[in-house]
Amino acid sequence: MVNFSPKIEDATDNQLKHWISESSPQYAQIASNELIKRSISRLEETIKKFNKQSSEQTQKMIWLTWTIVVLTIVMVAGLVIQIILAL
Repeated sequence: MVNFSPKIEDATDNQLKHWISESSPQYAQIASNELIKRSISRLEETIKKFNKQSSEQTQKMIWLTWTIVVLTIVMVAGLVIQIILAL
């Protein structure tokens, strides 16, 4: 009976870590490269998600800033009207 090892792409992270510590140096290097590739892929996804959330937050901050500007103009206009009425 032949024991075929699973494809490296199908292995779990724990299997890869086990192969790194228990396998021959050449196979351990391949497993290590696959683990690094997966980590980089996860990091890319995290960065994309962060950038999306950051962009949404920036848009909200811009909207809030313009709202404050409009309310300040309205407040100054109301103050001018009060001064004119007081005279």
